[in-house]
Amino acid sequence: MKKMLAIFVVTAFVLSLVGSVVSARTLEEERDAVRAYLKVVDAKIIKARKAGQKAKMVQLQKEKQGTLARWDKLKASMEAAPTPPAPPPAPFAPVPPSAPRAVSAAPAAALFGLGINTAWTGSYVSTGKGSLSGSIGLSSDLILDDFVGLGPIVGLSANAVKYTVGLGGFYGGGGLRAIPVRAGGVITLPADMMGGLETYLSGGVNYVVYGSGTTTDKVGNVGGDVSFGANFDLGLGLGKTGVALGYSIIRSQTVSSKGLSLSVTQGLML
Repeated sequence: MKKMLAIFVVTAFVLSLVGSVVSARTLEEERDAVRAYLKVVDAKIIKARKAGQKAKMVQLQKEKQGTLARWDKLKASMEAAPTPPAPPPAPFAPVPPSAPRAVSAAPAAALFGLGINTAWTGSYVSTGKGSLSGSIGLSSDLILDDFVGLGPIVGLSANAVKYTVGLGGFYGGGGLRAIPVRAGGVITLPADMMGGLETYLSGGVNYVVYGSGTTTDKVGNVGGDVSFGANFDLGLGLGKTGVALGYSIIRSQTVSSKGLSLSVTQGLML
């Protein structure tokens, strides 16, 4: 019991001695001590930020704020003395470098400076007819923005839906010779649907304005197409190229070409 009492007395004496030593510091000495400590904390914060240790960085920032709060309280109490020294300048944390701004890729330069967005498509429709066992075609379309606002209505982005209007020519497939006009659209699907691959759905209707068996009162019939494709960068310097599989129908007055189709589309800004 006496031993415990002696330990308690010694502990109380040591604590009182430490308290008297700390309280004997001047305001300038306290300021220097706080500055030195904050320099160490700032260095740790910068190191944690560079290492991506967000939790540690937040903990250090809280510790720094607590130190500043205790310093303000101590400074106020010491300034209340009869001969207060000049208040030290408040220490500041180093300003972190600003985050780099995301720079969007510059759009492809217009070939003729017209600013007209177009798509050029080469197609093959497998029919089993003629020397080509099908029909080949080439078409050009104007690409129009989603003026209806259909994309957000169906839960897609504002740029996910585009409309197309164009003209093309097809040859083969049992004597087919046709020039159809076409109107349709393209829906860009969310990238996460195919593991990051940029995919799309396209479709439209066509009408042959000149073709096999043309007469003055009837030039053709209504056809259509639907396909699923993906965009790839082929390193041509022209942007991404679309490759799609689908089903197409082109009907002149006397010859029809319909079957599975393969198409390659290249966008060009005129």
